[in-house]
Amino acid sequence: MKKLWKKLLAVTTAVMMAITLLPAMANANATDGKGSVTIIKNGEESDEFLAGAKFSFYKIASITNSEGKDWKYTVEEAYRKQLGDNGIAKNLNNLPSSAWEAEIDVLAAINATAIKESKASAEETGSTGATELPLGVYLVKETTTPAGYVASKPFIVSVPSTDNYDTAGKEGTEFIYNITAKPKNSKMSVDKTIVNEDKTAYIGGFVEYKVETQIPKYGTEYTNPVFNIYDKMSNGLSFVNDDNDTAHKLKVVVGGTEIVKGENTYTLATNGLSDEKTFEIQFAKAFLENKENKGKKVEVTYYAQVNENAVYINENSANITYQNKPGTTTDATPSEKNVYTYGIDLTKTGDKSVDANGLDGAEFTLAVANGEMISILVNGTKVDVNGNSKDEFRTTTVENKKGKLVFKGLKAGTYTLTETKSPSGYSLAKNPITIVITANEDGSLADATVDGNSVKDNMTEAGVVPVGLQNKSGFNLPATGGMGTYLFTIGGLVIMAGAALLLIAAKKRRA
Repeated sequence: MKKLWKKLLAVTTAVMMAITLLPAMANANATDGKGSVTIIKNGEESDEFLAGAKFSFYKIASITNSEGKDWKYTVEEAYRKQLGDNGIAKNLNNLPSSAWEAEIDVLAAINATAIKESKASAEETGSTGATELPLGVYLVKETTTPAGYVASKPFIVSVPSTDNYDTAGKEGTEFIYNITAKPKNSKMSVDKTIVNEDKTAYIGGFVEYKVETQIPKYGTEYTNPVFNIYDKMSNGLSFVNDDNDTAHKLKVVVGGTEIVKGENTYTLATNGLSDEKTFEIQFAKAFLENKENKGKKVEVTYYAQVNENAVYINENSANITYQNKPGTTTDATPSEKNVYTYGIDLTKTGDKSVDANGLDGAEFTLAVANGEMISILVNGTKVDVNGNSKDEFRTTTVENKKGKLVFKGLKAGTYTLTETKSPSGYSLAKNPITIVITANEDGSLADATVDGNSVKDNMTEAGVVPVGLQNKSGFNLPATGGMGTYLFTIGGLVIMAGAALLLIAAKKRRA
């Protein structure tokens, strides 16, 4: 029986990963028939305390002291089939320490009733406080896990235990009845970034994303492990998923090594997904169970293309689905990174009362500062625009508003609107209009100016720069071959007739 006791001590000390047992009070004695377990809930770091964790205690065996001379172990009914037919822990007595991890999984899977549940761990200390227990051997399961963490492995603790880990020279010579355990939880989080320096984009432009997370440290008690990475894109973004487009392919890197889609790695799902997910990377069971992969950093890079549905804020978020305890899945806090597109709303008016609210028919060119070819929406129609200002656009009626020329799907930058043709009866605008859109680091609007004057506070639609231009009415020279020809002809005849009359009158006077 002493050999059994030593094996139980090994279980409570060296075997249990992430568990540190500390002596608390050594003044209790065996005749009380009771002890306690206090659990300090840690994150991945020993100085990180987690609030809200709860634990259930399952009694594997009772421990009694016969006349203060010897210990007697009686295995509980639920565990007798696994540990011993006659109520004696035969198998425990002969089980090597290296096999306890697997044995605990078997014991944890047994349908038994918990005899006690701890209080929730405190925020500042992570402590559950002391849970009073009859003397015995206990399986401890984490039943409530703090958000963003994977539950710690079930562990076994013996009450009492011996001081074989803390007092040099007295190992195994002192009993303690009040035990402190420190199981650690692995943290689960996701971080998404936009790789592009510029967080604004034209229609047709590509946005590169990077998502960083980590493979969960699932124990063998997770018989059907789940770990997925997913992304949600708004209507203005299209996930690039073309195997022929090698420049914009999705890439998964685990522990610094790229892995490819496969039966034993991951699958990429894009159809039939719930909750408006655009795509989901679903890691294979074999991959998650491989000890070499547990806890490794994961980096996923992929691309979205801005489409004609783009608005000022094009929302995008990434998240993970994982198991915080066996059989229960949850999501982490999503990481959001948005892409911004801008617009210019030109209203052309005339100084005549009839055209004061809008004047159709003027023609403009839009020049992009860097001269690049871009795709944008012009009055709601997708157009490929030559950045060197060779394309011309006509003011027209848009949504019952006259004189409108609306550009959307622009990135932040400098643009020049130049009137190339005025409506009939109006003079051509003398100077081009310069619009400068300035973005913050995250792509959101910092300022917008028209010919040097800020119009940020005048926007009626988010991200769309209002521009007003009035034409002055003026004289139009007659067209060649038109009414002017007749006017000149008639004028000439009148002059000639007058000259003839003057000549006749002069001849009469001389006569």
